[in-house]
Formats: sequence, C-alpha cells, structure tokens
Amino acid sequence: MREVTLSTGKTVKVSPLKGKDVRELASMPRAENWDVLFDTLGRAGFKREELDELPFPDVLAINKALTAETYGLEEEIKN
Repeated sequence: MREVTLSTGKTVKVSPLKGKDVRELASMPRAENWDVLFDTLGRAGFKREELDELPFPDVLAINKALTAETYGLEEEIKN
C-alpha cells in the first residue's frame, strides 16, 4: 500500500488492483479520453464524485501510485 499526499494536505492510501481488474482493463479497447483513467481509479475504490473535486494533478498522482502499486516501478524491480 502506498500513501499519496494531495495538494490539500490530505493523505490517501492506494492499494493495488486485483488480478481480475487488470485482466478486464487489459481487454478494454484503448480510449482516447480520460474514461479509462477514471474507470481504473474507480476499480481501486475512488469515487468519481471525490475525484471530480480534486485538482487534476492530484488525480494523476493517485493514478501514478496505483500503477506503481499494481505493476511495480522499474527502480523497485531492479532492487
């Protein structure tokens, strides 16, 4: 689990996606809009209404932490 500190000072915890979520997301066609991002964060337990109220850089920071927690970071894999 990772923690992300938002621009508001609030800290949110980010857990990895489950295997079924990764498979379902991988089978979806690639979107050219942000729907997949919000769907992914929704699968991780973040409500769209909550995300809609955050500055977008915070949404991206949560997504980055989710990706790192689910798939690992290259730096972490090397260690």
